[in-house]
Amino acid sequence: MRVATVDGLVTLFYDGSKELYNEKLYYKYIAVLDENGDLSGPNEDDVELLNLSEECKNYFRERLSWQQIIIVDGVTEIPAWTFYECYNIKRVIFANTVMRIEESAFLKCKSLVLIKLSVNLEYIGERAFGYCNLLSVFIPPSCGDIDREAFEDNKNLAILNVTQDAVLQGGRKVISSTELSKRCFVPFSDFSGAFNAWLKNINNGDQFALHRVCSSFKPTLDMIMNTMKEKGGPKAFKVENRIGITPSRYLNENPYVDVTEKEIIKKYIMQMVGEL
Repeated sequence: MRVATVDGLVTLFYDGSKELYNEKLYYKYIAVLDENGDLSGPNEDDVELLNLSEECKNYFRERLSWQQIIIVDGVTEIPAWTFYECYNIKRVIFANTVMRIEESAFLKCKSLVLIKLSVNLEYIGERAFGYCNLLSVFIPPSCGDIDREAFEDNKNLAILNVTQDAVLQGGRKVISSTELSKRCFVPFSDFSGAFNAWLKNINNGDQFALHRVCSSFKPTLDMIMNTMKEKGGPKAFKVENRIGITPSRYLNENPYVDVTEKEIIKKYIMQMVGEL
């Protein structure tokens, strides 16, 4: 594993060669916090001021220094608790070899706003991204198993795109205490599959054709262009669906999209002018 600055962010290139979470050092830190009547998680000031061993200080200095994680090719699994309470991580980019993200792997990474998941991902564990700051998540079609509370308490999470085949364990609890959960009419006590059906069918209806294309995992330019022609051109980008999301927002927040809305509209107009 190595650390470098990428896009202005201190970046860890994670290769799985070292176990990053040290439970023994973590609980030594917690014990010192308790002695001082502090129940908060690790922060830079505490690490330097508290009576901690140099080993413990170095452990937390390192974890709090990371701002971006790039998972390198060859890694197939992110073990449980690996990046727990790494408060300053903003982005995580997964290699396409990753198939599993285990329990609490990124729990309480409270600065985390963007993840680009592996296109071969199969499983997201319980609370894997709980208490982060994700705004949108696009789950690859390969991922059929998302465990309970995987994205709980991402307060600003408004977009969670999953395929019709995905199984969300615990129903609505997958997104408890998020912006998206506020828009859902299915009660938390419901485990019958009603939440799964609601989430997967937000964009049903003929008027939402462009939403369905733009919110798909990896929409193509041709798919978008053809739908725009059917739905009235660029103005279709401004139509909100039943939870107040526009096709434009789906497009802009999808890390797998290769073209921008501006490029799409420019090409559409050029095609229309050429046909006149």
